[in-house]
Amino acid sequence: MSHPVNWLHLSDFHFGLHPFEQAFSAKKIVEHLKDAQVRGFTPDFIFVTGDVANSGKKAEYEQFVEHLISPIVELFGSDFLDNIFTVPGNHDLNRQVNEEFSKEKFVRPESRSFYPDQGSALRREMLAKRFEDFFEHNFCQSSEGIKSDRGAVVAERTIGTIKIGIVGLNTAWLCDGERDKEALTPGVAILRDALEGISDCHIKFVLGHHPLDWMYPPHRQPIQSLLAAKHAIYLHGHMHTESFSNTLNGAGEFLAVQSGAGWQSPESGKWRNGFMWGAADLDAGLIRFQPFSWSFPNQCWTLDGARFHENYRNGDWWEIEAPRARTKPDYAPRQKSQPLIGWEIKDLTTLERSTEKLTEDESIAFFDGATPTWSIALSESIPRREIVGKVSNNFRHDSTTPYVCVLMGAGCEGKTTALLQSGLEILLANRTKKLLFRTNHTRPFNGAELMETFRSHDNWLVVIDEADQVAKEVLRFIDSGFDGYAGRIDFLLASRDSDWQSSGAKWLPWTFKAKFKEEVLKDLSVRDADLIVKSWAEFGSKGLGEELALLPENERADKLRYYAKKESKGNSDAFFGALLMSRHGNDLLDHAQSMLERLAEVELPSGHTLKDVLGYIAAMHVEGFDKLSFAALAGLLELSIPKLQSEVLRQLGKEAAATSTSTSIFTRHKHIAAALIEVLETKFNEDISHFYIDLAISEVQRSKTEQVIDLAFWRFEMAERLFLSGKTRLAIDVARKVYEADTSFHLLTKLASLYRRQGNADEAVRLFRDFDSNPSHRGFYFEWGVCEGIQRNRTENALLASYALSDESEPGSLTVENARMYLSGLSKCCDKLHIAFADRIFSDAESACNSLLTILKKNDKAKKSENEDLLSSFAKDVAKRRKNLYERAEAISILNDMVRKLEPYGIAPEVLQIIDASSMSFMSLDRIVRNVELL
Repeated sequence: MSHPVNWLHLSDFHFGLHPFEQAFSAKKIVEHLKDAQVRGFTPDFIFVTGDVANSGKKAEYEQFVEHLISPIVELFGSDFLDNIFTVPGNHDLNRQVNEEFSKEKFVRPESRSFYPDQGSALRREMLAKRFEDFFEHNFCQSSEGIKSDRGAVVAERTIGTIKIGIVGLNTAWLCDGERDKEALTPGVAILRDALEGISDCHIKFVLGHHPLDWMYPPHRQPIQSLLAAKHAIYLHGHMHTESFSNTLNGAGEFLAVQSGAGWQSPESGKWRNGFMWGAADLDAGLIRFQPFSWSFPNQCWTLDGARFHENYRNGDWWEIEAPRARTKPDYAPRQKSQPLIGWEIKDLTTLERSTEKLTEDESIAFFDGATPTWSIALSESIPRREIVGKVSNNFRHDSTTPYVCVLMGAGCEGKTTALLQSGLEILLANRTKKLLFRTNHTRPFNGAELMETFRSHDNWLVVIDEADQVAKEVLRFIDSGFDGYAGRIDFLLASRDSDWQSSGAKWLPWTFKAKFKEEVLKDLSVRDADLIVKSWAEFGSKGLGEELALLPENERADKLRYYAKKESKGNSDAFFGALLMSRHGNDLLDHAQSMLERLAEVELPSGHTLKDVLGYIAAMHVEGFDKLSFAALAGLLELSIPKLQSEVLRQLGKEAAATSTSTSIFTRHKHIAAALIEVLETKFNEDISHFYIDLAISEVQRSKTEQVIDLAFWRFEMAERLFLSGKTRLAIDVARKVYEADTSFHLLTKLASLYRRQGNADEAVRLFRDFDSNPSHRGFYFEWGVCEGIQRNRTENALLASYALSDESEPGSLTVENARMYLSGLSKCCDKLHIAFADRIFSDAESACNSLLTILKKNDKAKKSENEDLLSSFAKDVAKRRKNLYERAEAISILNDMVRKLEPYGIAPEVLQIIDASSMSFMSLDRIVRNVELL
């Protein structure tokens, strides 16, 4: 068994910028190392990944040596200097030296400046001179390898039986302070040669200053492929914050690890100074990290994993699998298994530890709707509903067939609590069974990834809440025979019934290789109501709420069931709605205000507070919008989805404020959403329109760099649904702000239609006339024409409607549906033009439109056509010889004549400048009318 290899990762000191503060920070790092040494923990290596100095001056490196390197060497001995490796960053160069060089010239394909040979070293000499003080005065002789012919540090060390290779790169060769991002390279050939030099090492470190996304794009992919092929650990800095990620590329994986800044601001400043410990455990196949930052209030280094997801955490370390090849690991087989990220293993002993009584605060929080955890759901303070017995009784020991049970119900019906309680009951009946629980609703189910865990035991119960999105993968795993696994695996799933159906999970062939049962959680039985009320009563009026506390004891359960029956008429959330109305019916607004006041004190890095976040969630829920995805909210708050879940949604769940399905985020109940919105408007004086506007604009902006699944909702449908619900001003505000963020003609057309329907066609016309491009889209011109018509601009209306019908407006063919709409509008416009100007051509054009509509009616499958009254009136006029019924060709010819005769009657120049009436043709219209004639 080999011992882990430990290292300290430092970066970005910027010595010379603030001498006193930087000396103090270095001193505290050395003291931290002394404390670690006393505890028997010492680094095998210290890696410093650039920006040692602030401006690449000799005096700045002397401070680095005096305050950091010399004390470390004094602590660990002079030989330890061989295990300190330093590479330069963008601040480690003298910008007055060779400042006229061209970075673009150095990265041209024909450039020969970044080969590991003498000729290239000579070509790099003008770059290397800028780092002269770094090479001569940083006290780490290994750094000089960077200015050698090879262009990199290449070193091997041995710790016990483990060979460690270190490559040091200069990612700052081409830095000049301007547009450095995506313009840098350490040299692909230099990296390839250096990695070959350490190819037989067990662990391969590559040190650089910049993240890989700062590399020149044509070089970035080859650099990543080289790192992956050697399963390297790339250590860097520059961004002044900690992170780690595992990337699969080429022949394998590599890790990219970013350290915080050793010094980036005074200790009392906004930005925190820090560093990172690392450890490589080859036997376990794991790389571990321990980030520290300076706490000004406590005057000490503190463990700070705020930027790391809790799913990676194991005690005081964050763990990730060591990089490896795609086919087989480089290292010896791992001797101990680790649960996969997003899952946790429970056995009966573990679960039974969670059955203790809750405190009063914990109980009240749960009664108010806080998200249940194992320790809450399994507590003896929380009653077991009847459904728990039904679910657990389905799992029989004597059957050899896998069993799948899905617990379904409306949102906030208590499914999660019942799911966790059922898990305990199933293990009580089969005490050798182990439980594998999904801790993250967005985590996919992959049987192959879980196989190592399954093979560690022979009897499993897999428990998945919000299972609708992984149902197909679960069934695929069952039908595959568990990929050869010989033990038993049963599944306990839960889902909202609507999600189970809409995802298609309800109709999957579950019974082909498994026994399957759906248990539906609905209605509140007398027994359940009685148990719930009794559990509330243990905490007096705080538990019961004002209304129930005043009732006789024997009437309380009946009142709860009354509310449950009343709430069930809303078809969702009836159970929690009943709990709310029973306990907070008279003080729901006070309850909401108290919650918002607490959450207003918690600020996020983006500047939002948790009160703001709850406002976004409530605004969406109160309107019945189910499109607030994890990605949408994370994008708005500038957080990763794991951080959103751990730092935001988990806290809101504890406050009984928010919940989520596998795809969307909601408040705990629509009653809560309505109360929150009312309090935000009346007590906090918030204009709630910004919640919708902020989300919509955020998603439109996000769509420019990544896929947004519900983009049509944010761009169009949200404003439309708000408009239809009577919130016309809010709808137009949303549509206008979205259009300002993305001035596409689609969004302009939507905004204009809302203005028109609101009775503000004048504003719609102004939008169209001011638009500075001519999109190829029939709907754009027809909507414009309708708006002009409402403003009594008849000639503009006729010309635009005709243009929408023409071949010039859009390359694609006109559809029958659009033809009917456009012809109907043009018919009515021509009638009004005839009344206004008494020109026979407009009467003939009206008849031509109606004649074409009469033909197209043949293909109208609707029981009552929207043009039925128009065509009925036209047919009567034809019978009385007041109007003419034209053949297809003649009708289209008349439309052509009408268009050419419009201009003398006056047309706005904004319309005339984009439409040439003399060249308009209607071949597409002729084609579809002829097609219908032939039916």
